[in-house]
Amino acid sequence: MNADLFDHAGAYVKSGNIKQAIDQAELKLRGLDETYFHPILGASLLHQSEELVSWITSFYQEVSRKRPARALYFEMYGFDINTDQWYIDGFAYETVGTIEDVDWLADYELDMATSQPFVLTGFELMQEAFEAYMDEEEPDELEEARDIAELLVILRLQELLAQAHQLAKARRLDWGTIVLLATAHDYDMILESK
Repeated sequence: MNADLFDHAGAYVKSGNIKQAIDQAELKLRGLDETYFHPILGASLLHQSEELVSWITSFYQEVSRKRPARALYFEMYGFDINTDQWYIDGFAYETVGTIEDVDWLADYELDMATSQPFVLTGFELMQEAFEAYMDEEEPDELEEARDIAELLVILRLQELLAQAHQLAKARRLDWGTIVLLATAHDYDMILESK
């Protein structure tokens, strides 16, 4: 992982400008020689927005019967090494910590987590690309393209969750009024949608 690349994009995400982060990352990838990571250019997960809204709504209703949910956190499984199926899990919290110190996200109750993951579709070529990369004999030549593709997968996930949150707000769904956080497992670049 290229920390500088993620830090640069993270500043855009923190300011709520995911589109700018995506544009910058795609520009960098376009500047590299063609690789099997390039099909991520222009790819999107937004076709799953409605399905995601329904999934989150069901989850929120389920956990709200147990305790008040004041924050929702969605995390994509370790996609770069688990290439068979990409998905996200959800967690609800009674108390909200800060985005600067996200240790509180690890303190979730099992009954406040999703029982079924939300399966992401449309990035199957990227799943194949990450699988192929693990099998490369000399992956160093592809490392920069891989790092950018890794960033773009996370940004596209965050774009999808931000759009779902906006739809929830527009439809006056209860979970549209609380904070939503999103990233991939073990990544510090976290979307905070309020």
